[in-house]
Amino acid sequence: MSSRVVFCTVMLLAQVSYALGQVAENDRPLVVAQPALPSSPTLNPVAATATSTANPGQDGQNGQGQKEAGGQEKLAALAQTVTELSKKLTVVTADENFKLILGGTITGDFLQNSARPVAPGTPFFLTPGPLQGFNQDTFDANARQTTLMGTLIGPKICDFQSGGLIALTLYNDSLIVDRYGILPVLAYGELKNEDWRFAAGLQFDIFNPLNPNVLPFSRLAASGNAGAYRGQARIERFLHPSEDAQVTLTAGVSEPVPTILTPNLELTEDNGWPNVEARVALALGPLVGEGPLATRPFEWGVSGLVGQIRTTETASRQVVADVWGLGSDLRWSITPRCGIQGELFVGQALGTYGGGILQSVNVVTKTGVRDSGGWVEVYFYLCPEMLHTHIGYGIDDPLDRDLAPGQPVRNETYFANLIWDVTKHFRIAGEVTYRKTAYTVVPNNDGIGFHTQVQWKF
Repeated sequence: MSSRVVFCTVMLLAQVSYALGQVAENDRPLVVAQPALPSSPTLNPVAATATSTANPGQDGQNGQGQKEAGGQEKLAALAQTVTELSKKLTVVTADENFKLILGGTITGDFLQNSARPVAPGTPFFLTPGPLQGFNQDTFDANARQTTLMGTLIGPKICDFQSGGLIALTLYNDSLIVDRYGILPVLAYGELKNEDWRFAAGLQFDIFNPLNPNVLPFSRLAASGNAGAYRGQARIERFLHPSEDAQVTLTAGVSEPVPTILTPNLELTEDNGWPNVEARVALALGPLVGEGPLATRPFEWGVSGLVGQIRTTETASRQVVADVWGLGSDLRWSITPRCGIQGELFVGQALGTYGGGILQSVNVVTKTGVRDSGGWVEVYFYLCPEMLHTHIGYGIDDPLDRDLAPGQPVRNETYFANLIWDVTKHFRIAGEVTYRKTAYTVVPNNDGIGFHTQVQWKF
């Protein structure tokens, strides 16, 4: 039975190849390109005939046994060829010069918190403490971290490789609203070679670009992790003082803030010019990994940004707040199994960057909120490439006198997790957190959270 199945599969592939050839001849759009069948001695009909007719003087049983053995070997080789072909099928666009590689994750998150977070499924900070005798335990189960990615590989333009990346999640346009939707996280095109990179579109911020290895989508934003994503155009220059060293210079312009009109006709927007971001980084050690994921064991960066945002209240008054930030980031793989990473920052009106506990301005005066914070993480691989743990702490501490009564003035998060990559396609993880949020006037709050995650990668 298995022999007939393999034989039918090969015949089907041959028919598909012929049909695709007919489509190409008729100038119809080609969606899937199939590589040519590789030549192999087992596919040579002359050799097959010679094998089956060798030693004609032997008895019928020996001849039949040789035929069956030879047939099994050929069919096994054909089955392997079919498997290899299925791995090499490539999705292409209407233009054959561009190829699209699809991938992503299906992620299930289950969160139990003893104190009510904002928001239950994506914890940034805690709500004010409850009245005595009132419960605030929450439970949330969702798949909003599920991600679909498309990597675009284009033709060479002069000395540059063209390409791009699109990444979508199942969040809606507000992360703190417990609803599903489609949220673009990345959508950019690029031109890149060994010395330069030019990119434009929706990208991660140049300012403080690292992220801690935690399970929630919030990534310690509002707890010391400043730097998010936004519309941006950037230029990067790669300098190579030696084989084991690289200096990266990055500069770009970006969207200051999405235009927001509240129900009471309060308008928050940019002030007519973009934010300007820049970073310089030094990386040391041999490259580990391949392609865009390749990194060096040690990297230290310093980044900054300047800009402005404008608030207009019902045509009665208008306030312009200066936006600025200075940050430093460090990543060090001390050994192949353990390392440390973290960030520090200081600045003003950094709410859209995840700073200031997501607050850019005083809710009464509309002036910019000054802020400082940072995070640190230590990681260890208990079993290389399979079982690893990450332990860390983050704090976001706006200047108290810059805030109005009722606004949060300090937010802290301690975390420890254990991640088991069962295979390269399946992951199980658990995380324990302790969060503490302080307020002016209203009660402070603190609590423990438990997060379980199951993830499939494709």
